[in-house]
Amino acid sequence: PVNDAIPNIDWQSLSDSEMLMAALIIIVLSGLTGGMIARKLKQPLLLGYILAGVFVGIAYKASFGAAANDALDTLANIGVALLLFSMGLEFDKKDLKPIRNIAVWGTLSQVLFTLSAGGAIAWGLSRAMPEMFPDWISMLIFGTAFVSTSTAVVLKTLTSRGQMGTLSSKVMIGMSIVQDLTVIPLFLLLNKINNLSDGILVAVKPLVLGAVFMVLMMTVGTRYLPLLLRLVAKTNTKELFLLAVTGIALGAGFLADWMQVSFSFGAFLAGIALSDSDYGKKAISELMPVRDIFAMLFFVSIGMMLNCEYLLDHFGLVLLVMIATSFSRTVFLAIVTWCSGYRNVIPVAMLFGMIATSEIAFVLIQLARSEGIFNDKVYSLVLCTVVCSMLAGPLMDSLTSPVYALLRKTIWKNSLVNNIFVPPPDLTDHVIIAGGDNIGRSIAHLMQGLSLPYLLIEPSYNSYRKAVMDGLNCLFGEPHQQVILSSAGIERAKLLLAASSAFHENRAVIQQAVNLHPEIPVITRADTNDEVEMLHGFRVFEIVQPKFEAGLEMTRQALRHLKVPALEIQNYMDNVRFAHYKPLRDGTPEDEIARNIHRFTSLIELNWIKLSASSSIAGRSIAESRIRTLTGVSVVGVMRAGMPLHSNPEPSFVLNPGDILAVIGTREQCGCFEERCGAGAELADTPAAAEHAGADAEKV
Repeated sequence: PVNDAIPNIDWQSLSDSEMLMAALIIIVLSGLTGGMIARKLKQPLLLGYILAGVFVGIAYKASFGAAANDALDTLANIGVALLLFSMGLEFDKKDLKPIRNIAVWGTLSQVLFTLSAGGAIAWGLSRAMPEMFPDWISMLIFGTAFVSTSTAVVLKTLTSRGQMGTLSSKVMIGMSIVQDLTVIPLFLLLNKINNLSDGILVAVKPLVLGAVFMVLMMTVGTRYLPLLLRLVAKTNTKELFLLAVTGIALGAGFLADWMQVSFSFGAFLAGIALSDSDYGKKAISELMPVRDIFAMLFFVSIGMMLNCEYLLDHFGLVLLVMIATSFSRTVFLAIVTWCSGYRNVIPVAMLFGMIATSEIAFVLIQLARSEGIFNDKVYSLVLCTVVCSMLAGPLMDSLTSPVYALLRKTIWKNSLVNNIFVPPPDLTDHVIIAGGDNIGRSIAHLMQGLSLPYLLIEPSYNSYRKAVMDGLNCLFGEPHQQVILSSAGIERAKLLLAASSAFHENRAVIQQAVNLHPEIPVITRADTNDEVEMLHGFRVFEIVQPKFEAGLEMTRQALRHLKVPALEIQNYMDNVRFAHYKPLRDGTPEDEIARNIHRFTSLIELNWIKLSASSSIAGRSIAESRIRTLTGVSVVGVMRAGMPLHSNPEPSFVLNPGDILAVIGTREQCGCFEERCGAGAELADTPAAAEHAGADAEKV
């Protein structure tokens, strides 16, 4: 009776909309499960997504039949289109400018080399299986599928390893973007050459339409799409802005598809067109919550679409093709970067970090199958190869650091470091300032003014040149790299200031510095409590929070304008700051010292007293006035009109009418001093006094 109560659903008879909804639900649930398992095993999430898709895809296809692939194709196309759009938004042309030669010309030479290598691989396969590649055009299109690296995999891997913002990451991402820009135009060119027999107009029309679309998007789109976002932004509604951004992505994709280019490629170009606008960064920030959903949708979908039966039957062939195609790309990239003057870890990062084949290859093989260029066997071979390379990409990237360290100890042991200006070897007990741009240079100026030994490490060449022109001791290089920190004398340094505005850069620097000098004290910055917790994992407790400090300073200035007494303001600032930073120091050896200092400072007060002509001590020296003997307070500063502040005045210093005295003592002692001064004494509450009160409190 129970079995009779359960409805018998014929899954294969579902309508297209029901099939699509079922596929979406299965993708989300399997992505969640795979992601949680990957996180538990401390592996990149995309590995969990793809593997979950592979395992679930077997049961999914068995239950839903052949119609399942259509729903997966639809969801995968939407996912890759929006994923490429978000990657286009993240692409900053300013980052490409310093590396434009290697990113453009180096990448184009690599594309031609990989295209030729891929064609040669396809030719070799055709000797054994002639039905796979009937002509040389299909062989070259096979090679085209492997010319590009997965930007999404590279971004996620670099982010998870805390390496975003480094020179090697900028070169990798810049070259990957240029690779993606060549794939679809190259496919259209090869495909239409193959159709010349149908007439020159039939072959040329799609090429012309594709070129027109690219020109329109890079000119008209760059100019007018931001205007559309500006109109929506004026409503000050996040929901409408997100809808407008998504609408632009899908609209550009639809227009590109209508012009016979590619839906995904159109969305990608729309993202690049918006990337340099004032609203590009806002667009990517609004898309951040859903961007990972796009990635999950795509990676789980292609995992489910994987032909596991073909993979098991031809695993050796898939593995051989993956190794050959991936290393034909990465070996050439390593060589071209080395020859272009990019040394140290960059060629090694190119060799192991660019293994994963681009997600845009999925778009290409979909187009090739629909055009009849690829049969099911070639489609399955390429899809299996792409998925396996995506799985292998993060694992191969983990070899970069150990291989580079091995090369530094063996082959490159005595080689000169490229683009690094090594400091004097006798520099010791110095402060290392890692990055920070303007902030780092400001700290360096202060250190120089105090005659303290320091060294500034600048990863940006423009910032390095500014520091050199300012006469600062500066080292040019990536501060998170072992060779740079060793050149900076990290083992002999007294303190490390990780001053970059990017948290991941500071974390990478601290991690490397602690490995080289475990006992070095570190001071850095953090914006959120999560970042503070991560820094505690490195035993870093000296942390400045810029947003908190900015809010505190704005409060101080507001209270000053509201005529709140300077002493009240300073005491309030001290108490708030101590309470805020106290949890950061709890559990450290210095915590009890900080508590005692706070207890002591709470017992004394700094008062500013203005002397009038009738004051009992006006016209006398500090010694003659017997201030400390009679009241117990100490005069630590004197302000006089037209003269700089006198700090720690001598006993012979004569006090004149109109002077503003900074006296320090307990509340009772300060009250006694006011009485001894007579009727002419009054508390000074002027902006100048408030400023000096804050400065002297800092000194005390």
